[in-house]
Amino acid sequence: MVRSGSSPQVKDIFEGQPSEHAQSMRAEIARVASRPHNILITGETGTGKTLMARQIHRCSARADNPFIELNCANLPEHLVEAELFGYRKGAFTGADHDRKGLFEEADGGILFLDEIGDIRPSVQNRLLKVIDEKQMKRLGMNRYISCDVQIIGATSRNLPAMMRSGEFRQDLYCRLAVLTVETIPLRSRREDIPAMVALFMREASKANIEGNDGWSSYCIDQDALSLLCEFDYLGNIRALRNLIFELTSYLEENQSVSRQLVQFVLTKMRSQGSDFVCDGRLPLADGPSVYCDDHCANQPSLESHLKLIARDGDIILPLDLCVLRQGETSKQWSARAKQCSIEAVRHATGGTLRSAAERLSLSRSSLKNHLHRAKRTKEEALFD
Repeated sequence: MVRSGSSPQVKDIFEGQPSEHAQSMRAEIARVASRPHNILITGETGTGKTLMARQIHRCSARADNPFIELNCANLPEHLVEAELFGYRKGAFTGADHDRKGLFEEADGGILFLDEIGDIRPSVQNRLLKVIDEKQMKRLGMNRYISCDVQIIGATSRNLPAMMRSGEFRQDLYCRLAVLTVETIPLRSRREDIPAMVALFMREASKANIEGNDGWSSYCIDQDALSLLCEFDYLGNIRALRNLIFELTSYLEENQSVSRQLVQFVLTKMRSQGSDFVCDGRLPLADGPSVYCDDHCANQPSLESHLKLIARDGDIILPLDLCVLRQGETSKQWSARAKQCSIEAVRHATGGTLRSAAERLSLSRSSLKNHLHRAKRTKEEALFD
């Protein structure tokens, strides 16, 4: 949860991006920011929904009033209610003082509810009443409090599908989605990647300059930049930002990000089971050469060999499974291997347990039991 006042320092998330998409999103922000209605921002994870909400606030008539954020996915149901509506002393165990809720704190401003699709039905009911009547009451209190709040909701979930299954109230959706904005995944706007890379390179350079007087900015080779533009970022802008920070962590002064460094870092990420950056069109490396500490050694790439022998439909498992860690027993390795393998299959088949279960010819419940037992074995190992 983030509490803040006005946010004049929010960056333009399309800074330096002259693309048609960037111009379209600027127009969308201007369109919805000029209206007093509730707004729903939809889009995949990591596409900048939070930054867009902050920018809408900055451009709105409520810019001088509070902008309050709550990530609904991070809190259990009873805490979401307490955060949103506040509580009176003695309302529940641990409530040792009166506390304002976020609706009261956001009075006159904007309340941003991130991952609103994760709110439970009981909280949806109370939220609906607050939106309708512009008043609410704290937990344990009978007196209603007026609150003039504009709500911006954001979600990466499919709310229409959730309405059909009864997980999300249709009447609440109608009140939240008065105005709608959809963020576009990075794979559909590759022309913006160079500008984003430049922005994140400056951000990484600035962070390093603070502790190194006279440090020059980081650079990137054109070949490396071209390679970055070809990847599909499952974590979208967030995944690209993290990748740039990882790449620049290998650089010393006057060095630049090379194509070989990009290949090395991605090979390392894949071996650790990270699939936030994937590449379905280009080989990970141009032959057996990989980036190493001396920047010039040639070593065979195990992943490149696996790709050569893999057939259509095969799934390459994380290379970390080839390592028996120091002090790790056979049982612990088996549990880790099973968990990593299931997660790899899950990512390769669409990201759901159902798709992974079908690929492994298991029922969904059996797959969940496998994961539960593997997790329990890993937790028990911590106390051995």
